[in-house]
Amino acid sequence: MGYWCTLHLFDDKKFYKEIVPTLKGETGDLTADCQEFLKSHVTGSTSRLSKQELEKLVNETIKNIVSISSSFDKTFKINSEYQKIGDYNAQIEFLNNLDIHYDFCKFFEFYIFKTCADFFPHLPLGKGGVMRQFKLSSKTLSYSIIGELDDWNPSFHNAGMGITNWLTHEDFQYLYLDKENLKYDEDSLGEEFLSLLKIAHSNELGFITGVDMRENILELLPNNKTVKPETWTLENSVGLLWKR
Repeated sequence: MGYWCTLHLFDDKKFYKEIVPTLKGETGDLTADCQEFLKSHVTGSTSRLSKQELEKLVNETIKNIVSISSSFDKTFKINSEYQKIGDYNAQIEFLNNLDIHYDFCKFFEFYIFKTCADFFPHLPLGKGGVMRQFKLSSKTLSYSIIGELDDWNPSFHNAGMGITNWLTHEDFQYLYLDKENLKYDEDSLGEEFLSLLKIAHSNELGFITGVDMRENILELLPNNKTVKPETWTLENSVGLLWKR
């Protein structure tokens, strides 16, 4: 069947100013968010656990989240231990051998869409990425930016499920200025992407991409965190997927 990719609006300023320090245990408190996450993450939910068992599970989960988060650099994209491993297969094996990697990826997905990204509306990319929507010369700035967005970061998805990458509003300000190079065919999602890019540009937002994420969970999270509801019109929302 293949995988299903989606593109979403992302408040990278809030992410780096508030979310990253909290994930690293420098500020804030993840307890309530972790408890909420575990309700849908633990098989059979957490209602069967005693108060002591739940508290222990929450504390262990947070400890693991902080441990992995603290290993990333200031971009929160490069894992220091992972980066030391030169061979790609060895890198993947390293992540797979981390018992806590799966839990981290799922919490990261949940926490990002709870705090600084909107699951709906989004651009459904299907089995491809953004690059395949355009006819780009490899010499253009657009090619470089979109290529980076389409480059999956294995630190945040497990078994091909989860967040794959993100870029900041600054990256997409450059893409917006280079939009004349974004040529596309009529049967592509080029026009829809440009519509979403315009909104991102106007609101100084970035984009975040994911694959086969837990839609049934993410669609229940608060909406309209990145832009106001009145931002959307019939013109700029055509082709986007909305909450059912």
